[in-house]
Amino acid sequence: MADYTTKYLVIGSPEQRQTYKTDFNAEYSEYRGLHARIEGVTRQFSVLDTELKQLPQGTDKYKTIHDQILQEYRKIKKTNPNYSQEKNRCEYLHNKLAHIKKLIAEYDQLHPQNWH
Repeated sequence: MADYTTKYLVIGSPEQRQTYKTDFNAEYSEYRGLHARIEGVTRQFSVLDTELKQLPQGTDKYKTIHDQILQEYRKIKKTNPNYSQEKNRCEYLHNKLAHIKKLIAEYDQLHPQNWH
């Protein structure tokens, strides 16, 4: 169980809801920045992977794309040695923020008021 699931429990008051909302907003911009960087790298590899899967193994074109993937991977490891940590942090924040958002939505459903 992640540490945030014990910190963020069912919301019992408007004040607690506001605290959760403040915490969510505080980390959301970090998440968005990390997500944008990770997504850019992932998209690049997806394009190359899709191209690779359409080619017969053993052909020159297949080898060229395969080598390009390895080259891009090495370049990322060199230019961003913290990529793995960033990816893990991004996944952690995604799950944490989704958890907080779910708790806020559940509270709002039980206490229909104008929160926006």
